Amino acid sequence: MQKVYFISGTMCTADLWQFVFPNLENILPVHIDITPAKSFEEINQIILSEITDPTTIIGFSLGGFSAMNFAIHHPEKVKKLVIIAATTNGLNDKEIQLRKSTIEFLESHNYKGISQARIQQFLHPDNHQNQKLSGIIKKMDADLGKKVLIRQLKATSSRLDISQEVLKLNIPILFIAAENDNLVSASSIKEFSNQIKKGKHLIFKNCGHMIPLEKPEELSHILNLV
Repeated sequence: MQKVYFISGTMCTADLWQFVFPNLENILPVHIDITPAKSFEEINQIILSEITDPTTIIGFSLGGFSAMNFAIHHPEKVKKLVIIAATTNGLNDKEIQLRKSTIEFLESHNYKGISQARIQQFLHPDNHQNQKLSGIIKKMDADLGKKVLIRQLKATSSRLDISQEVLKLNIPILFIAAENDNLVSASSIKEFSNQIKKGKHLIFKNCGHMIPLEKPEELSHILNLV
């Protein structure tokens, strides 16, 4: 049984994978918690502290970007990447300013938790009324809380475009995207993966950003084949 390392996204815990892990075969999943990190350098150190031998890393959203960023800095530690709902893009000026405003607001106001409107941005319209999925997202957000949200926003606001560095990686990279993801463009992921020597991509239909929660059986099946 091989160890495979999983990295979750912003304000996500190991609960993100609760429907995926039980369906994995011949895989011992190890969740790497990057929430204590204050920078991408610290994220790299956290991952490095968990991994000993060259391995497969599976990352979702921020975790996907972090996995690719780790791979370009420590290629000797990575033999394969599976990137879910994430790109190599950096943040534009508008996104950086939005984050600054959000951080300033959070630091001076009480945080009442993620809103239902925000949750719906992450999910396919068919799942907007899915109380089970909404409940998981709310729980992860509540378990981590305001301090972690501020820390993660600050830590990842210096996100640079790492596209050229990822293109140079000589390892298999599987990109998994969703047709109805409001946050990450499936077409841009497809286009980028086609530029990578050992790149492949899969696009899920009828699915939003939260692929591990919305399509766990399909995702588990793919990961078992990786």
